[in-house]
Formats: sequence, C-alpha cells, structure tokens
Amino acid sequence: MSNHDRPATVFLEKEQGFILPTKEYSIPDIDISLQPIRSFKDLFRLKALTRKIRSPIVKNIFSARVINMRSIESLKNARRSLEDVYYRDYETNIIHIDDLHSINVDLSYEIRELKKDTYYLEHGEDYFIDYISKLYNKFDQHVMKGLGFLDNLHFNCFITDRDGTTNNYCGHYRSSIQPVYNAVFLSRFASLCTEHPIFITSAPLKNFGIIDVSVNPDNVFIYAGSKGREFLDLDLREHRSFIDPLKQERLEELTLRVSELEKKPELEKFFYVGSGLQLKFGQLTIARQDVTNSIPEEESVALLSNVTSIVHELDPDGTVFRILDTGKDIEIILTVDGENGTKDFDKGDGLKFIDSRVNLHLEKGPHLVCGDTESDIPMLEAVLEYTDDVYAIFVTRDVALAKKVASLCSNTLIVPSPDILLTILGIAALTTKRKKGSKAPGIFL
Repeated sequence: MSNHDRPATVFLEKEQGFILPTKEYSIPDIDISLQPIRSFKDLFRLKALTRKIRSPIVKNIFSARVINMRSIESLKNARRSLEDVYYRDYETNIIHIDDLHSINVDLSYEIRELKKDTYYLEHGEDYFIDYISKLYNKFDQHVMKGLGFLDNLHFNCFITDRDGTTNNYCGHYRSSIQPVYNAVFLSRFASLCTEHPIFITSAPLKNFGIIDVSVNPDNVFIYAGSKGREFLDLDLREHRSFIDPLKQERLEELTLRVSELEKKPELEKFFYVGSGLQLKFGQLTIARQDVTNSIPEEESVALLSNVTSIVHELDPDGTVFRILDTGKDIEIILTVDGENGTKDFDKGDGLKFIDSRVNLHLEKGPHLVCGDTESDIPMLEAVLEYTDDVYAIFVTRDVALAKKVASLCSNTLIVPSPDILLTILGIAALTTKRKKGSKAPGIFL
C-alpha cells in the first residue's frame, strides 16, 4: 500500500488486544467566544456549538491524545455566556420568544454540565469523581453497591433509556447536549463490558433527535428513536419499522393541525420549552410543561385539552392514536396490533424490531436494562420474555416504580441519579476482567 492509499488513522495491534492509534488528532474548527444569549435561537445555537467542541474532545480522549486547551476555554466561554442570562436589576433568567413574549427559564442543567466538563478535563477522572461525590448524599455507598451488583459481569445487551437515566434532565431537549464525562464513562462501559449497547429513547432519531445531542464515538451504540420504531445500527445504516399508510396519512394531518398552534401567540412558548414539538416516526410529541414547571398550570392544561380535541376529531373511534400524557409531554402514538386489539407502540416493541433487523441473541444473557420511568418497563419485560438472566438498574426516587421493577426482575438495583449510574458504569469498565478487543475502531482502552 502506498502512502497515498494509507487510511488517515493507522492502528497497531498490541499483544493485550488494545488498539493504539498512531495518527489522527481532532481539533475543532471553531472557537466559542463570550456572547449574549437573549433568545431560544441564541441558546440552541450556542449548545450546538458545544457539541462541535465536545465531540472531538471525546474522540481525542479515546485515542489517548491530549486535549486542546482552546477547547476547554471554549466550553468555559459557553458557560459564562449562559451565566450572564440575567436582567441587570434582578436575577431572573429570561429568554425571549419574540419582541413581545418572553419566558423564565432554568439554565441550571446547561451551566452545571459545562462546569462538570471543564472540571473533568482540567483535573482528571479521579478528582472529578471526588468532585461529583460531594453533590449527592451517600454517593460512595451507592457506587460501591453498584460495583458489587455488576460483579465483573460481561453483558450481551446493554439496553438503556437516555434522559433521566444516563443523562440528567434538561429543561429544553435541544440544549441537552451530552457532556464529555458522560460520553467517556458510557462508551467505555459499552465497549468493554457489553456486546450490543443500545439506546432506546422516545425522542426522534434525528432532526432534532438523539443523534443530534450525542457525542459518543461512532460505532459504539445502536441509537433507536421514536421508542425503537427507527434506529441507526453500528454500521450507520438506518432502519424503520412498517407503518400502515392510512395511519401515516392521519399522523401527517395531525402534525399539520398541531403545528398550526404555534401561530397562536399564547401557545408559541410550548414549542420551545421541554421537548418542544418533536415529529417522530409513528408518533408526535409536544411539551406542555418543563422540568422546572415554568408554565402556569392552567395554560398547560388548556394545551392538553386543545390537542386532545384535535386528536378526537381526527380519530373519533380511538383506533388510530393513543394519547399518553406524562404531565410534561403529550405523546400521540400510532397504534399497533396487540393480543387484545390495538395498543400503543412501546419500547418493548421497539426492542423486538431492532432484534428482527440486528440479531441481538436476546435468548443469551446476561442483559442489563436501565431506565427511569414507567415507559422503560416494556424494555425490561421484552427481554424477560427471552431469558431470566437479566439485570436492571433504574434511576428513580419513586418507591412504587422501584417496587414494580424489583417484582419483575430479581436482579434489580435502584439509584437516585444519572451521575451515580454513570460513575458505576465508568468505574466498572476499569475494574472488570477485560475481553480481547473493542467494537469501536479508534477507541484506545
């Protein structure tokens, strides 16, 4: 092979089975400077820039490369810009929708995760874990219990939700760019401790979905959006499940009707807070509240009533759509055939669809399933149909949910926050008995 034909990255195979890159160093082609944030457009643009900075940082870490100091300074400038979103006379976070309308927003997620990232990059992993341990009660006890729970296991499937499970909740989905430390801990665990790591989320796959907020290296995770109705495999091929054309027509009509609501000044805010309007494959979601409850309850309920009326007009018999109100989001889902008639498509259905396209060998455990809400339980139930060699870690403070998960799966661990779960997974990957090689090219572990 001539030098001209040689790929940009050359790997040397070591006796231990590690992959050591001899070339390639990713430097972001942009810098983030201090900038005013006065609108949602400004906010989302800034967070998109942080993804362009974070993604190369993660690649460099997994390529055993140093971190460009300009990148760290860019992340600091992004944080400082968000911290400056105040009216001068009183500390109220204000984001403008237009010249006449504005809304109080909580940017604590965005600021907090940027602060964690810069601390992680400047001080290293040991000091970082000590830093976040001070943010949670009984952090060390939870982590030690989690490491004992995983007990050096190598999992066939690692099936996980994202928001609230492996990622702290954010008030605005478009702002929930994955932090660097998050990607390092998760991708390391996925590559060293699992055969088939899978994200299954209710969010869209892309435009604007899980792909757009993730900074994990390529070829590590299968990304499934719309509860698994669409997914991107490890070879970056897209797969979509079948939808009845007549039902798809009805969904498109619903999308047009709901989109019209944005033209009403009193309803425009709902298209920016929380999940906003998400056009998924086989599903539509619109936020009626965010995690900080910034929308007055009567306005939130009024939107629910408005959307429900539209759905009933389009589907008076209730055979095409199912409405799921989470209290934060209104999810309108196309039905599928079930044992007792039509049912809404859930994450268990999504997992089975993924298995039909990419053989996951679900009958072969152990599997690890992670979630944080009732909507994640179908993933666990689906896996249990194939084998009882299943482990579950749920992130919740809901006693009833914790009991339900434990009743389904005897190997259950409950933790109170995504950061604790991440730490357990990140440390477990360093202490487990390693198997030769890793799935993702370019990861040096």
